[in-house]
Amino acid sequence: MRIFVINLPQSRERRENILGEFARFDLEPEIFPAVDGRELSPDRLRELIYRPEVNPLTPGEIGCALSHRTIYEKMRDENIPFAFILEDDSVLRLDPRPLLAGIAARPPDRPESFLLTHRNNLYVKSRPAGEIAGEKMYRILNCYGANGYVISRAAAKNLLAFQTPVRLAPDVWKLFQLHGLCAVAASEREYVGLGESLAGESGIEGRLENLPRMGRYLRTIRREAPLSRRLAYCLEKILIRPFQTLERTKG
Repeated sequence: MRIFVINLPQSRERRENILGEFARFDLEPEIFPAVDGRELSPDRLRELIYRPEVNPLTPGEIGCALSHRTIYEKMRDENIPFAFILEDDSVLRLDPRPLLAGIAARPPDRPESFLLTHRNNLYVKSRPAGEIAGEKMYRILNCYGANGYVISRAAAKNLLAFQTPVRLAPDVWKLFQLHGLCAVAASEREYVGLGESLAGESGIEGRLENLPRMGRYLRTIRREAPLSRRLAYCLEKILIRPFQTLERTKG
C-alpha cells in the first residue's frame, strides 16, 4: 500500500520524525509536499473555495484540504487502489503492517475510509463492522481527524469531486458520509497518535475564532445534501444507536 505523509518543505523536524517512525517498521513513506494556504493571495484563496462569500475556512485549513485533495488526484490519475495518508506530526503507536495488508485486500471500488486515530475528543463507537487482520473495526458516523487514515480509490474520487472547489476541512467525515461520499470505520486500537512535541506548529489557525461562522456554514452544507441521503443517514443513526457507546479518548 502506498503511504503518503503531508509535510511542508520547511518543517524538517517533523519530516525526520515521521521518517524515523516508519523506519521502526521497515516502511518507507512518500513525503508529499503540503500546500501552505498562508502563502496564497486572498484572490487565489477565493478562487479555490466553495462559496467564498460565506466559507469561513482559514488559509491554513484551505491549504490542508488542498494537500489531501492533491493526493486524491494522484490516486485517481495513477489508479492507486488504497493509500495510507498521514500528517507529519503523527507517531505510530502500533505496527500498522498487518492492518494495512488486510485493508489492501478489500475491493478498492468500495467508497471506504478507515480512521486509525482517536484524535477526536468524543469517539462514537457502534457495533463492530467486522474484523480486518484481527483488528476490530467500528462503523462510526460522528467523527473527525485526518492525521492518519486509509482511503480507497473510490472514496478518493468522490471526495475529490466534492472538494473541488474546497468546501470543508479534510476531516469532516460526518458531512462526507451525509453526502454519501464514503463509509467510515475506525480501528478499536489507536495506530496513529499525535506527536505532542510537534503539535504546536500546526498551520490550522483560528478555529476557535471561527466557530460561530463555521457552525452556520456547516448547517448550510448539511442542507445541501440530497433529501434521500439525509433520510438514509438519519435511518442509519437510528439503527446503530442501540449499539453505541460514547468514549472519551486521549488526544
